[in-house]
Amino acid sequence: MRKTITEARRIGSLYKFSKPLQKHNNLTNNFESTCFAENNGQAPEIIEFPVVSFVRPTENPELSVFCSNLTGIQQSDVENAPTLGVVLKKFEIWLRRTKETLGCSFKGQPTTTAIFVTWTDWDISICLWDECRRKKLPLPGDMLNRIDLKAIFQQWLGSHKVAQNWRGGLKDALHLVGLRFEGRPHRGIDDAKNTARLLLHLLSKNILDLTTS
Repeated sequence: MRKTITEARRIGSLYKFSKPLQKHNNLTNNFESTCFAENNGQAPEIIEFPVVSFVRPTENPELSVFCSNLTGIQQSDVENAPTLGVVLKKFEIWLRRTKETLGCSFKGQPTTTAIFVTWTDWDISICLWDECRRKKLPLPGDMLNRIDLKAIFQQWLGSHKVAQNWRGGLKDALHLVGLRFEGRPHRGIDDAKNTARLLLHLLSKNILDLTTS
């Protein structure tokens, strides 16, 4: 288990932020889903659940060429991957053990707070929520404790009247604070890592304070 947590920290999906008498464990997450060049009315299905696994879609099992080109995820990556229900169970086990190891809780006292951080709220409140509803899968309750870093960043930009031409992307947000995007955009694990890097930068510069946000 410690090896798993160490790996999560290494790739930037788990970040610990400390202040006097306070310790915040922030878990960044980013899903990738099925997508198409044109809107064909098909609901997105998660195909990459960072930290845990690729995910095999069951409603549209064959990835579109557009999806593979955008994300870099190939058909061979998902064909033998577990379905979302199995991945969610693995994730719940990992999350429970992680909370025990770190001594934190998503519903605990302020001194041991844990929270999920995503770039936009689409990943959890729309993509995961809708797919769990369609497939009658339980949504991990801890994931409801989350922060939309994009919304907070956008609010900060507005309050400081800077970068009015910001296009809203994570890559541009990193550039605005002097960082470069590392890895491949639209790849879940890389987007999660870069979200963590931006979070760390905002915290270190006192641009963001999770004790009040």
